[in-house]
Amino acid sequence: MGASAGGLKPLEAFFNTAPPSAGWCFVVIQHLSPDYRSMMKNLLERQFHFRIQQVQDGLRIEPNTIYLNKPSEFVKLENDRFRTRAYDEADGLPHLPIDYFFNSLCGRDPAATFGAVLSGSGSDGTRGAMALHATGATIMAQSPDDAEFSSMPQSVLKSGAVDRILLPSEMPKAVEDFLEYGKDAPEDMGGRDPRPPIEIQEILKSQTDIDFSNYKPDLLARRIERRQQLHGFRDLEEYRQLLLNNPIALDELYQDILIGVTQFYRNPEAITALRKEALDAIVRDKSGGDPVRIWVPACASGEEAYTIAIELNEAIKAAQADCKFRVIATDVHRRSIDRASAGIYSEEAMTKMPVALRDRYFDRHRDHYIVEPTLRQKIIFSVHDALSDPPFMHLDLISCRNFLIYLKPEARTRIVSMFLFGLRRDGYMLLGPSESLGPLADEFATVNQRWRLYRKTSDGHALNRYHLPDRKTPRAGEHYAPVLAGNRNVARTATGDAIELRNRDMLIKSYNALLKRYAPSSILISSDGRVLSWFGAASAFIDTMNNLADWTVEDIVHPALHFAINVGMEKMRRQHPETYTRRVKVEFDRDHVQHCTVSIEPLEQAMPPRFLLVSLRLMETTPQTDEETVAGPVATDDDGAILSKRIVELERDLRLTEETLQQVTERLEASGEELQASNEELQASNEELQASNEELQSSNEELHAVNEELTTVSAEHELKIEELSDLNENMDLVLRLLNVGVIILDGDGTIRRYSRLIGQVFKMQQHDIGRTLEVVGPRFDFVDLWKMAEETIENGTAGHAAGEHEGHRISVGAHPVPPSDEDCDKNGAVLIFHGFDQPEAVPAAPVS
Repeated sequence: MGASAGGLKPLEAFFNTAPPSAGWCFVVIQHLSPDYRSMMKNLLERQFHFRIQQVQDGLRIEPNTIYLNKPSEFVKLENDRFRTRAYDEADGLPHLPIDYFFNSLCGRDPAATFGAVLSGSGSDGTRGAMALHATGATIMAQSPDDAEFSSMPQSVLKSGAVDRILLPSEMPKAVEDFLEYGKDAPEDMGGRDPRPPIEIQEILKSQTDIDFSNYKPDLLARRIERRQQLHGFRDLEEYRQLLLNNPIALDELYQDILIGVTQFYRNPEAITALRKEALDAIVRDKSGGDPVRIWVPACASGEEAYTIAIELNEAIKAAQADCKFRVIATDVHRRSIDRASAGIYSEEAMTKMPVALRDRYFDRHRDHYIVEPTLRQKIIFSVHDALSDPPFMHLDLISCRNFLIYLKPEARTRIVSMFLFGLRRDGYMLLGPSESLGPLADEFATVNQRWRLYRKTSDGHALNRYHLPDRKTPRAGEHYAPVLAGNRNVARTATGDAIELRNRDMLIKSYNALLKRYAPSSILISSDGRVLSWFGAASAFIDTMNNLADWTVEDIVHPALHFAINVGMEKMRRQHPETYTRRVKVEFDRDHVQHCTVSIEPLEQAMPPRFLLVSLRLMETTPQTDEETVAGPVATDDDGAILSKRIVELERDLRLTEETLQQVTERLEASGEELQASNEELQASNEELQASNEELQSSNEELHAVNEELTTVSAEHELKIEELSDLNENMDLVLRLLNVGVIILDGDGTIRRYSRLIGQVFKMQQHDIGRTLEVVGPRFDFVDLWKMAEETIENGTAGHAAGEHEGHRISVGAHPVPPSDEDCDKNGAVLIFHGFDQPEAVPAAPVS
């Protein structure tokens, strides 16, 4: 449990409901001042029946024990023993002991490891909670509304790495439920309804085109509750209205549910196992020109896809293999895919990546790192819903870590079935450490049980109707007209339906269906050589497997057709509208040669046309001389002349462009020199400002840490004051029961405090404290109290007197008291009175 300012009360609430003999081990990590001796151990021991110990280096953890960290030390857990390390200047400020301890738990059994972030300022605990949550462990956060200082709970909530938002008193029950049921806990777990509100689900479905019914209901409920609390709404209806009227709030909830938690080299041991036991084997077994194909579904912002691409590239270099590869990274969230595609990451995101690999595959620009273009070109990022869209095929590896744990069992089985369908035989699959294959485990062999690395061993695809997604409900924006066999009563069709059938989207779909059925074998291209579509047998001349991004004639059309298509495009550019026809021989392999006639014609009357149609007429046998006239002319010298003229024109344009660029470059160099001088001045100013900013930031962090420590100390002092106040009340009660009055004097003879009985009898008030007995206090005929007290203070000897006062026999004793203040060397005095009757119905005076 991580706690800082205001953490005492939630810890007390937690341990009030925690089972004292369930065999749990509790570790409490606090921010503490090096010079402060914490009273937390004493305060907890008085209230609870747990054994409480301070953490010592090498101490073994034991059940039913609370462990408290010491000031100025980092604590971590290695196996079952604590290891401590003193703060060092190299650690920087602020010190983050909660993150440090949480990170040390990442290798432990996630089913029996729980983290709780309680009240505190700052963000300590957030990064550690994210790392711990990524391993499958459970993270709980105190409700921000309940926390005295909500910064720490708010920070971990914003990270998305929280399984439960609870009051501290509710956390022990939640832990019991997690231990019994795991993360597939029953729906009534935690004493609240975990079902997500139907209205908000409908808003998400209508706006994002994703059906979240496959996700665990308690997950959706927690995410909705979290966003509601972060926006400060107590009423769910108010939050629903916000989602309807604020697209940004809806997108925040959408991202929260998708839980885009990823990082470079997450679980380095898992990446090492993947490299040694899968990637090296894949590269070793590849032969010929067959490329390696890898799919990373639910890739979020792309860090894992880049990590796998880097390791695969390193494996290819180590094996000195001539092997191409393609990594297909997909996610349902468009903004995450855009960010991953940009390939720009902060310095903080690169902390776990080896420095040598970072410098090799990334270019640094200021405080960001940009992926090298050679690596970026080998990764394809695409929006794809793994729950509903078809899987990619002929895959050598699928890496899908920590996504299945958020889905219902049926959806998990369906996705694993799709993975099985897309993998080649002997293909590998990597899952998260808390995920399993379920009923399809027999189709795979286990390569590494700890890191859930499997290899496909079956030839079957295991994809059946039961595992296919339900397509009955159309996505947003799609409309389907029902076709009922035998029902000819078209009069029943509503006018609105007829209008819907005639809308643009429906017509486009109808045109596509007609083209697929009746269009000849052909390729539709633009005048600049981009491939727009193809029909019929022309698909045999198209290859998009190794290039999903650039659809141009040069990239995806068979090389044998390039010459004829390029000549035809050039003729159309020169405003020759007649159809251009050439006979082409296409070699697919040694045993398969196809002869065909290529015809290129414009699809528009305007010159030059924007769209061209490349028609292909396949010939079943090798054409003979007699048939050449029918089949069309072969390539001639005129074709070469056309291309040569086009090359001359392009070279001339290139020279003009180079001259223009040279002039522009010279002007830019002159401007650059001026800007360089200005930049140097600005850089010097920036360095001075940066140094000042660093000093201010360091001072601010130190003040922040001191403030947290003062708050913790203040809380402990408040408890101490309450205890002293109780003690004072009890002492006064005893004096009243004994019918004894007391006045305490300091070394100067001024009144420090008096008992309630004296206050009642002699009508003394709170403002009399600090005065002398000469001015206030009892007056007796038989003794001068002031002189008696002076003698006791000066001589250090006790005095005694007795006599009659208002009909009572009163005795007074003066006793010396050693000075309580180190700066004062004078004795004080205590005056004790006996013989008073307690007055009745006299209002109680203030007691000091």
